[in-house]
Amino acid sequence: MDKLDKSIPTPLYYQLLIILKEKIESGVWKPGDIIPTEQELMEQYDISRSTTRQAILALVNDGYLHREKSKGTIVSSPTGRMRFVGSLMSFSEEMDSKKIPHYSQIIGQEVLPASEAIAEKFDIKPGSSVYHLKRIRFVNDRPFLLDEHFIPYYLCQGIEEKYKNNTSLYKLLKLEYNFNLHHGQIEFEPVVPTSKEVIDLLKVNPTTSLLYVARMVYSDQDVPLDYFTAIIHGKFSIDVISTT
Repeated sequence: MDKLDKSIPTPLYYQLLIILKEKIESGVWKPGDIIPTEQELMEQYDISRSTTRQAILALVNDGYLHREKSKGTIVSSPTGRMRFVGSLMSFSEEMDSKKIPHYSQIIGQEVLPASEAIAEKFDIKPGSSVYHLKRIRFVNDRPFLLDEHFIPYYLCQGIEEKYKNNTSLYKLLKLEYNFNLHHGQIEFEPVVPTSKEVIDLLKVNPTTSLLYVARMVYSDQDVPLDYFTAIIHGKFSIDVISTT
């Protein structure tokens, strides 16, 4: 498949996404390669800029591509990558189901203007309001992970007044804002602490092995709802990583 079929109901952006993804997964485009520009793809496939941009943005959010201002859109190096679909349990629900003692501590929460990188993930304008939450999560009274969430504020206005320590964020989003957290893309890679904050909050030393996780969660209509990152210390399972 290397052309779009406008006679079928499958959205054009999704057809283009599949074509570009196949080029990456088959090795036609290798990590570090610069892919054709939006204009070139528009002309090649006879589609609009918005359709082209939607396909590229989805691949950026899924970790297949990344953008560099001075170069363009580049094929990313593969890391641990996993797609998950279905009911998403919160960290609290996951720990409760395993009968593991846990609690959360808010480091900070605020409504702030979206950086260019965050705006790109949600396909909103830089400077648009986003809700930012940063927490440390404890398991068995020991720091387990440091996490951050970014959510477009127009989807969750007033949440900064409603979210408290030990509240399940996803439960709050479902009950108060009718979020349909349906599926997502998660990436993970081994890291060592990169800041004094991480060392101090997780109580680790500069050479401790940690796990970095990044995840986008979407609605059943593929609307990006939540961008989440975490640095995890200690033992973990895929269930814990993918259902924070």
